[in-house]
Amino acid sequence: MATSTTTAQQKRSGSMQKWMQGLLCGAALAWMPGYVLIIGVMLLPALAVYVMDSKRGEASARMMMPYTFAALVHPLHQVWDADGSMEAAINVLMNPVHSVLGWSAAGGGWFVLELSLFGVKLVRQFNARKRKLAIEKRLKSLSDEWDEKPDSAPESVVAAEAEATPAT
Repeated sequence: MATSTTTAQQKRSGSMQKWMQGLLCGAALAWMPGYVLIIGVMLLPALAVYVMDSKRGEASARMMMPYTFAALVHPLHQVWDADGSMEAAINVLMNPVHSVLGWSAAGGGWFVLELSLFGVKLVRQFNARKRKLAIEKRLKSLSDEWDEKPDSAPESVVAAEAEATPAT
């Protein structure tokens, strides 16, 4: 009974958290539309990756965020200098350098994630190959120690296979 109560409380707190996030986003949109517009446009690549990539969407988007926010510093500073107006945000977004830079930064974050995953795979394959060679070396030394031929099967197994196969 206690576990069902805790899961109900967790669901309630999770829905409350989503509700509060929605209110905060709405308040930000109402009070700071210029900033929200720039952040929304610059985060479009991260949102697209999050929605489209079913395996690593959240991890990819999380990796893209710091790069995108680093590219957002200058455009947000320009909007801040213009008192955060919607006109200033549109003027900043009309400059293609800011959009290209922000989206390229998001792409750079995605590329860093993919490159690091590729590097991890290579290291794992290298370690597995090294481990396999060590095991083969140990098997060879044990085989030499016990004077067994590694390719020869025991005679009882060969005899059992001969009896099991019907003669044609």
